[in-house]
Amino acid sequence: MTGACPRALRIFIAVAALAVCLPAAGVQQKPPSKNEKPAEIPAQYKKWVDEEALYIISDNERDVFKSLRTDDEREGFIRTFWRRRDPSPETPLNEFREEHYRRLEWANRHYFEGKAGWRTDRGRAYIMFGPPDFFETNPGGGRGFLFDPSGPTAEFPSEVWTYRSIPGLKERIGRIDLIFVNYYNSGSYQLTTNPALANALRNVSMPARDVGYAEARKEAYPGEKDRDMAFNPLEQLTLLAELTKSRGEVLEETERSERLRKLRGIVDANESLTALPFVDQESFLKGPENIISVPISIEVAGKDVQFKEAGDRYRGLVSFYFEVKDQSQTVYQISDRLEMNLREETYKRRLADSYQYKHRLELRPGDYFLHVVVWDELSNNVGYLDKRMTVPSFPEDGLCLSDVILARTVRVVDAPKETVVVESKDIPALRAFEKANLKVPDKLEITRRQGDPFTFGNLEIGPNPSSIYKPDEELVFFYQIYNLVFNPGQGRAAVLVEHEIWKGAQLIATIDKPQEASIPADQKASYLNSGARYTLSRFEAGQYTLVIKVKDIIADKIIEKRVDFTVR
Repeated sequence: MTGACPRALRIFIAVAALAVCLPAAGVQQKPPSKNEKPAEIPAQYKKWVDEEALYIISDNERDVFKSLRTDDEREGFIRTFWRRRDPSPETPLNEFREEHYRRLEWANRHYFEGKAGWRTDRGRAYIMFGPPDFFETNPGGGRGFLFDPSGPTAEFPSEVWTYRSIPGLKERIGRIDLIFVNYYNSGSYQLTTNPALANALRNVSMPARDVGYAEARKEAYPGEKDRDMAFNPLEQLTLLAELTKSRGEVLEETERSERLRKLRGIVDANESLTALPFVDQESFLKGPENIISVPISIEVAGKDVQFKEAGDRYRGLVSFYFEVKDQSQTVYQISDRLEMNLREETYKRRLADSYQYKHRLELRPGDYFLHVVVWDELSNNVGYLDKRMTVPSFPEDGLCLSDVILARTVRVVDAPKETVVVESKDIPALRAFEKANLKVPDKLEITRRQGDPFTFGNLEIGPNPSSIYKPDEELVFFYQIYNLVFNPGQGRAAVLVEHEIWKGAQLIATIDKPQEASIPADQKASYLNSGARYTLSRFEAGQYTLVIKVKDIIADKIIEKRVDFTVR
């Protein structure tokens, strides 16, 4: 397992205008069966998908949209569509959407050629790439624009749009010249891959027809301009295909390739968005010196993982990638792999099993973006999650609780210890002792506890990220209590804990009786582990709420936490 915090990658910078904030889900929506005939799309929604969003929607998104059956579903899709492309989702204004409709209006106003401006080549380029960095035009077809005036030819009217770079363009990096030619003064400017096609006499006289075709001559005509376009016909077609690709396809390719590249150096992912479903759970617990501990669990159902027979075992490989970004940079990255080697009897019951990966982050309070990628290496299916994560701060004084972690198991463990020898000079805080003329040893032994990311003290928790339980399972939960007040006279702290299960407004069960615990001053710690387990055998299927009430008896303060779970 490796972790790193590298600088932001170039591809992120290149697609900053298309920064995404996907819905908090690990499953990509898929269209229904092709045998089902979707309802007729109302005119306003047909106009949106076939005109307004034509150049920025991906094929997958278009298929999903056209499969929707109600206007509410279509409105929800459109909201998600724009939110996904919003470069600053924390603000009320979606800059990407505003800029897109501004470009659409400009194209219709300035590039009408007997058909709507958005349908023309110039209109399409403007909508997809925006205004060029440099613009040159030759509306009268005068000589000396694309070719040197001394060249023996004439030119069609043309325009050259120069872009310093185009995000997502795989075939070329750097400046791109888009050349639009008004062939035979027809009034329609067409995008061409080669300036030689602007040669108005290329089908006439022998000396003139070669102008612009550099590979056909040993040397160019004096002063001929070298436009940044491919001369090889195959390169021209490839480049044109990249340039005319929907910006939605570029967005999805960028998302897939960037995430998977960081998993195993894959540059280009599968063209489809075949999803790997998973569920996740993040919890927040108080750590030392204003550091918040964030244990994360990812669970993938056995039925969604592909296995390959290897001797007398069945092997599955699932890779995980985590990235955490604050408002300006990536603060944490890690990739890891979960490998399953199952015997035949275990493999046969895999459909009822699930596989879980656990990790723990240490972050300061604040707003972050969490990116998670889960990749089944054998099926090549990918699931990803992008969501905003607010890491809370915990007060230094006054009763407070951590998040409640729903779990399936809990057990008492003796967490292993690791002793590390470090040189004193590598610990900056010790320099203060040296300045005070206090002796500091050359080397120090530091002992730290190691264990599962969900090990807290001597308790190891087996989390249940789905919050779903079967009737024959136990509800297990865990949380921590902070900042209990110690009475100096009594030499202790006292806490009263109550656990209840509700269904709507009805109290279903009380887990044991309210329990009072006394903590002697010599056992004072920064936290107190708490939790319980309760069998669900008498529970009907449905939604329930676990209510936790904690009272600091000395401070006479009560705090309550609620968390939902499902029995099915």
